[in-house]
Amino acid sequence: MSYDISALKVLIKKIFPPKKSVYTIDTNGDMKADSILIKAFNVLMPLEVPNDIELGGFTTKDFNLNTFDLSDYGKIYLDDERITISKDDFEIDKLKTRFIINHKGEKFTIDDILEGKLGGRLIALGDTIDIVIKLDEYNLERFTEGEHKFRLESELIPILEFNFELNNDNMGQTYII
Repeated sequence: MSYDISALKVLIKKIFPPKKSVYTIDTNGDMKADSILIKAFNVLMPLEVPNDIELGGFTTKDFNLNTFDLSDYGKIYLDDERITISKDDFEIDKLKTRFIINHKGEKFTIDDILEGKLGGRLIALGDTIDIVIKLDEYNLERFTEGEHKFRLESELIPILEFNFELNNDNMGQTYII
């Protein structure tokens, strides 16, 4: 069965504007990019984050990060090159320190999210959610100046794809976590 997701594509461009949604950032003050920042803009309506997130067969209720494998839920591509993310690729403790969500100046780690600390939070219309992902040098080098495409394929949701552009305005920016 096929679906017309053209309206979803327009919405994705509003949530992730091509020149304002992805940045390479310096989080430790050494003037060298060490992370990417993905900005998501709430252009829909005020949203309250639920205590437990459920999406298809995925739920954060009774979630165990030690047995979770993202590759079981979908495939991620950057510029049509697959990024393999499986539990065998990461040390869990290291992963916990590499992923941070910022909303209105408040920081949330993976542990915070799993403990429900983000639950009940109101994401107002016009708010921005910053997702900071610390990357190793090899993966960070893939975020070069120019146009790029990010795609997530999953059986849980329609294909999520958005284009973004990196240039002097959004590369190597200082970001305080």
